[in-house]
Amino acid sequence: MAQTKLELQEQNAKSKSPNSHSMLYVAFFLAIFVTIIGVLYLTNDIIPGPEYAILILSIYAVYSKKTWQFLKDWIPFLMVFVSYETLNGLVGTVSKFNIHYGPYNVDIALFGGNDPNLVLQHYLRTPILNFTGAFFYTIYFFVPTAFGFVFWLKYRKEFWKYTVSLAVLVYSSLVTFLAYPVAPPWLNTALTNKGLTRILSSSVDKSLGVPAYKTLYDFMGPNLYAAFPSLHSALPWLVFLFALKIWKRKALPIIVLPIGTWFSAVYLGEHYFTDVLGGIAYATIAFVAVETLIPLILNRSKFFEKQR
Repeated sequence: MAQTKLELQEQNAKSKSPNSHSMLYVAFFLAIFVTIIGVLYLTNDIIPGPEYAILILSIYAVYSKKTWQFLKDWIPFLMVFVSYETLNGLVGTVSKFNIHYGPYNVDIALFGGNDPNLVLQHYLRTPILNFTGAFFYTIYFFVPTAFGFVFWLKYRKEFWKYTVSLAVLVYSSLVTFLAYPVAPPWLNTALTNKGLTRILSSSVDKSLGVPAYKTLYDFMGPNLYAAFPSLHSALPWLVFLFALKIWKRKALPIIVLPIGTWFSAVYLGEHYFTDVLGGIAYATIAFVAVETLIPLILNRSKFFEKQR
């Protein structure tokens, strides 16, 4: 007897619904994840980073029956950020004894004795720009994971390259933070004595009525001397490079994310203009290195082909 339309709908619904084993596996993973990461962050005063968004994405893994595939693909992504943040905290305890001011000097030379941080705050500072800058500076914590998820859904080969590029970017930056620590503009007395302020804590927090950014960056910041290269500038640029590669001209609107972040980093007094250039350079090198070297190294391997 042919199945009725209602029976077919019920079967389809059951096939798409998560089974108890999938839900149990993810629940167990999330419990372990939250416990380990929570203890790690509390004991090392680390700001929760992009990896926390994975908790939300795991819900999709359950309901799409892609639990094991999700865990297999996203654990390396997770480890990149967790290991970076842990090591960055250790680097921060050492780097404060060897501060450099090269980016500040380069900025002064590039702009004829004028500092871009001071110029932007002096001529453009408004409440609207303060919150706009805070928005772009904050989405840094979500953009890498959000776009990684989009890549993972339809372009798993590119997702793996994206993860490797992130690793190259953050670890090369970490080495730089250790070898060449740079204090941000708001810690440079040569600028603060001329009126530069840290807008996030001095203005945005005041308008919000709670010390949100002061708590995040002053009390939970693992490394205050990691201005060069600017990872805030590097990560959205890396995202754009991969988006441009995949979607071509359709990805052009995404350029708003890196440009908005670059402007905000300087305007808010968080980074020098040279820090931004450094972030762009590091991200571009990571992208090009992965795009060129991986095919050469794995030209006889079917690893990436299997990720389609």
